[in-house]
Amino acid sequence: MSIVAISETTSSLGNEIGRRVSERLGYRFADREIIVKAAEQFGAELSDLRHGTEEKPTFWERLTESQHRYRAYVDSIILEMASGDDVVLTGLAAAIVLRHTPHALRVRTNAPERVRANRLEQQQGLTREAALDLVRHTDHERATRVKFLYRVNVDDQLLYDLVLNTERLTADEGARLIQEMLREQRFRTTPVSRDQLIDLSIETRAKASFMASPVIDPQRVAVFASGGCATLSGSVDTDEEYRLVQETVARIPGVSRIVNDVVVTPPIKRTPAAY
Repeated sequence: MSIVAISETTSSLGNEIGRRVSERLGYRFADREIIVKAAEQFGAELSDLRHGTEEKPTFWERLTESQHRYRAYVDSIILEMASGDDVVLTGLAAAIVLRHTPHALRVRTNAPERVRANRLEQQQGLTREAALDLVRHTDHERATRVKFLYRVNVDDQLLYDLVLNTERLTADEGARLIQEMLREQRFRTTPVSRDQLIDLSIETRAKASFMASPVIDPQRVAVFASGGCATLSGSVDTDEEYRLVQETVARIPGVSRIVNDVVVTPPIKRTPAAY
């Protein structure tokens, strides 16, 4: 049982390689459907999520919490799918989200700009100049977004276990190299590493659910998971919020028990001072 997370630059065959790996090994495959699932799960606009996870943030977006909320939604889906094992995830910073998961094989695909532009020319019928501009623009947008949301450089090769230059590699050859890596014991899921991933998934899902709620303040309530037991802490204003927090966490996949240490602290009503 393993997880493969692929980060790709535009037209570097990462998606194609991922599909071949999933077909050969019988793994689930997910790329853009991650965004669709996140939109459905948390009630977000699909177009907003696509922009929020793939394009350069505007000046005003840097000043709001919306982009971090979208990140939480997508991270939640990535971790939930990864916790099920035997899956290939491509794009959407999946390799970065899973960088602390020991049994996840993190792959980066790249190729010289001219090679990738040539692929776009053939696939989309673009002119040479337009294809090269699209490659550079897309690479810049994605790198800027990852830097803003995750505080890492997506081109840092130390983030990955395997970096593939697809200038002279076919998708089949890239898939074969990944399969060879997966034979290593370090990329096999263990009971301990799986439990750790499930706990992280629970915590991330709880945070995303709180951020999606019009009632719960995610700054005031936190969840820590260990062995499937979710411990809730923080404070809320009403008994209804207390109940909603517990019900929200109880619906999260992987939660086996809840310890609710949330405190109900009604806001203090101040009377106007007499003059």
